[in-house]
Amino acid sequence: MKNSCELKLIVSEAINEGLSALCGSAGNSVIFFLANDGAIKPRSNIENLKSFSDGLEKIFGFGSKIIEKRILEILWLKLQLPPPNDIPDEFEFSKEVERIFNTYKINSPMNTREKVERENSFSKLSNNPDHMPKRKMKVIG
Repeated sequence: MKNSCELKLIVSEAINEGLSALCGSAGNSVIFFLANDGAIKPRSNIENLKSFSDGLEKIFGFGSKIIEKRILEILWLKLQLPPPNDIPDEFEFSKEVERIFNTYKINSPMNTREKVERENSFSKLSNNPDHMPKRKMKVIG
């Protein structure tokens, strides 16, 4: 499973790719404007996703939701998660990112592998006679 810093980097990449996909080369200008406006910190558009979302809304109005949905789609792809079918029209970007992270943590390859290993080790112990306590038999004779 990826750590928090790696996840933040992936969000940053998804934001840059999402802006570039919908705004072309203007994506960098949007980031620059958001940094100058104080909505994000320079060189970092993920410190506060709520501020980022509010900044996008200032620039694009309702169109910001289209950009945010595209960013979320890219984030799902980067984390190799299937996109959910239930994003409402009125959603909060930061909460959707949090939901994606929680889904990733639950479905991450590491967690899945750990579960399988745990199940396999239990199965081996319960089904293998070599792991069962042995009794000494007395030969009466």
